[in-house]
Amino acid sequence: MERAIVRVRAGLTVVAAAVEHGSVLSAGQHQPLAGVSEIVGVGTLPAARRRGLARAVTAALVADARSRGAATVFLSAGDDDVARVYARLGFRRVGTALIAEPAEQGRTSQRHIRQFATSIFTEGSQVG
Repeated sequence: MERAIVRVRAGLTVVAAAVEHGSVLSAGQHQPLAGVSEIVGVGTLPAARRRGLARAVTAALVADARSRGAATVFLSAGDDDVARVYARLGFRRVGTALIAEPAEQGRTSQRHIRQFATSIFTEGSQVG
């Protein structure tokens, strides 16, 4: 937790949240660095979904990133359902990254590395 506080105070992580009656219903963050910012960790409590809260949080994060000089704002989607949500928010798919992790315990071959594809999106002009 202390590491997160240090990052926020240094401007390396910016948090946005949708709050109702003192409870956070949706939140996310962006991490600006040298004219680029990645939006990460956007989520909404199940009971608060379908109210546009994640869209509002994402729009606030994009606006803040732009105000800090980010020429490129990007995020990634781990599956097609999430990718469709980001596309509706004005992000466009620009590539796919592979994330590798070690094979399961007991496997001896390096060929058994599991790979996960994640779609990379950049922000368009429709978010907001």
